[in-house]
Amino acid sequence: MDYRLTDEILKRTDKDTLIFRNAGANVKEFLQRLKEIKPDEVIYLPHTDCAAMKLVFNVVKKGENVSKNVKEKLVDVFSGQKFETLEELEQLNAKINEEMLKKEVTKNVKTELIDVKKIQWPQKKTEVYFYPITARPTDKIGAYILQSTSIDDVKADIEIAKDKLGFKEIYDCSSGDCKKI
Repeated sequence: MDYRLTDEILKRTDKDTLIFRNAGANVKEFLQRLKEIKPDEVIYLPHTDCAAMKLVFNVVKKGENVSKNVKEKLVDVFSGQKFETLEELEQLNAKINEEMLKKEVTKNVKTELIDVKKIQWPQKKTEVYFYPITARPTDKIGAYILQSTSIDDVKADIEIAKDKLGFKEIYDCSSGDCKKI
């Protein structure tokens, strides 16, 4: 979802790549969709300085409140896990989700925790867009992008964008035209 990653993701994909994007690189939200697609390979790209992982950290370590939906979709996977710092949580997130992918989808998983300090950041846009997994929103570099086969898959992410990150402009572009939601 992070605005800093759109260009990096597009550099790592070709026209046949299906792209799933959400808050926290949370595989759990897309697991059923991935099982249905049965990909030969998954390239899993979580990143450092992740707002969703900061939210998880604050919920687990500081007792911040989130909705039941966000808790179930994003936070619960970390229940009982040991981590002390955000960096440890980001590493744990990559490990847990990679293991989930290998167990449930395909053994052929390549994981790269992208260090956002080492990539060029585009100018930030204050919008969030939802696109289907085949879309290549090159005109939205700098915006926050969610991608799945259904907008229902990313309801928790939209909630995080609105309620925790303060975004007011969120668009559904799944039909070709972007409509504010």
